[in-house]
Amino acid sequence: MPDTKNKTAYTLAQNVRQLINAGTFAEVIVALESGELTSQSGSASIAKLAAGRGTVQSALSSLITIWTFEFTALSSAAFALQLIALKEAVLLTESEATKTEVVWTGPKVEGSYLRATRQVVQDIISAAQFELLVVGYWLAGKEDYEGIINDVIELIANAVARGVKVIMVLDEGEKGYGKNNRDTLIALWPKGIASPQLLTWKIPPNDKHLKLHAKVLVADRHDALVTSANLTMYALDRNMEMGVRAQGQPSERIAQHFELLRYKEILVPYDV
Repeated sequence: MPDTKNKTAYTLAQNVRQLINAGTFAEVIVALESGELTSQSGSASIAKLAAGRGTVQSALSSLITIWTFEFTALSSAAFALQLIALKEAVLLTESEATKTEVVWTGPKVEGSYLRATRQVVQDIISAAQFELLVVGYWLAGKEDYEGIINDVIELIANAVARGVKVIMVLDEGEKGYGKNNRDTLIALWPKGIASPQLLTWKIPPNDKHLKLHAKVLVADRHDALVTSANLTMYALDRNMEMGVRAQGQPSERIAQHFELLRYKEILVPYDV
């Protein structure tokens, strides 16, 4: 019996999704509430309402069958309410679902269609509307003669200029060319635009092997990239690097985790 009920529920959900996709869900609800569509409606009535739309006709036929044999006691209004509740459940579930995408830097290989890290980084930054979190181990400086990192920094600065709250969490250790990430960022940052909030993890003086090694990008707590790639030209364009883009709930958890690190003063202002 439970299997039968599960199958019926699944079929109902499929029918509702078909009607939503066809843009006819509201039309069907009106037909139910007006009495145009009932549990006794035959193929002619269903075909008239479907108006030549095969997917709609199939979904309506299935709904009438389920109504007739499983929910006989329900009135048209009650059945309509059930379908509305199911629609909201379907949309809510889909809105909370995580969409993932594998992201790659490196040689192109025939048969693989992974998107480039550089492009995904640019897309996420450009789409940010109210909050952007950037976490990195290594930020390249002007030695990036191709301008890839300059372009990324310019996109981040543009986000600040349009009112996005930008938080950058960078490792404080010395990097190539005797520079640190803070000095590199200052050198690249466009004049006339307010600086982002800059944080770091103060490494204990007795353990110089520790690193803030995470590479993370989160926009609006909904769109995140966790990657092996640093903010360097080689990492975004030439190395072999791989990451996963997650749109949905994990993004919020990542942002909350770094927010908690700041609240607990594990992450502190990067000002020296």
